[in-house]
Amino acid sequence: MDDHVFDYSRITENIYIGSDLCKGNVCPIHGEEFEELKILVEINLSVEKKEIPPDGIDIYSWIPTPDEYPSTSDQFDIGTAIINEAVRLNKNVYVHCKLGHGRSPTMVCAYFIRYKGYSLSKALEFVKEKRPEIHIHERQIQALEEYEKKWLK
Repeated sequence: MDDHVFDYSRITENIYIGSDLCKGNVCPIHGEEFEELKILVEINLSVEKKEIPPDGIDIYSWIPTPDEYPSTSDQFDIGTAIINEAVRLNKNVYVHCKLGHGRSPTMVCAYFIRYKGYSLSKALEFVKEKRPEIHIHERQIQALEEYEKKWLK
């Protein structure tokens, strides 16, 4: 399918970061690939398009965040709680924005800070090791620094 691009990285046993470059509001191939990867939870950070989740998704959350910007602290709280619950229930979660290079790795770093007690530098290093193509912008780093202060007291 020419309209289909599915680029992802497995960050942990249950957490995937990836892109959503398919045209249209629903990509039938994503459903097949999600099924193969046993993805049951999807977090969409793209403001560019609200999609219809593929069949088989138990939890779908749309947390629209502009490109090159961070989620708000409240959005981090929501997204990281969803990731944590998925991991706790041993469900695979796919966190994506358009390219999977900025917003989605920022959210996953926030999860590691809040629930795993990672420092920001450790979270960034861990995610970048699994998905080297990430490029988190300065304002996203600043938001993660604030989130780190909130959770690592």
